[in-house]
Amino acid sequence: MTSNLYKSTIGAMLRQAEALRGVLTKGREHLGPEADAFINQSLCEDMLPFSFQIRSMAHSSTGAIESLRTGAATPPPALEIDSYADLEALLDKTIEDLKAVTAEELDTLVQNDVTFAMGDMKLPFTGLGFLTSFSVPNYYFHTTTAYNLLRQKGVSIGKQDYLGAIDLNFG
Repeated sequence: MTSNLYKSTIGAMLRQAEALRGVLTKGREHLGPEADAFINQSLCEDMLPFSFQIRSMAHSSTGAIESLRTGAATPPPALEIDSYADLEALLDKTIEDLKAVTAEELDTLVQNDVTFAMGDMKLPFTGLGFLTSFSVPNYYFHTTTAYNLLRQKGVSIGKQDYLGAIDLNFG
């Protein structure tokens, strides 16, 4: 049986990543030849661009799993992102990597300690605390921001696109 922790973290992230993949496809169709330029757009001047939102979403999910494995966490690394297609490929890789995480592995990993380091700042976490109070909220923040950037640009997406496949109980 899949653990509740797995379903509420990795399972939810996977479902959201797959939904975001559909949102990105709609974005590409709407943006057309402007898609590559769009990756550098943000909602306001002091905000990081669309490409960072997708990078951070990936880092907050599969990067978090790697942090649980190593005990060390950092902000998202710089990646060579030159096109909308690069972001789609990153999201595809994120989905693939999330699918590779098992409930048993996660249950073991959350027992590890993790330290998030950014410059001189160091934040110590239990693995469970890191995943549930830091990674998951960051994941949803960046996913929602990416959705909002596309919505602001006029992409025809709505709540169902954002939610993706919901987990119903038909008895």
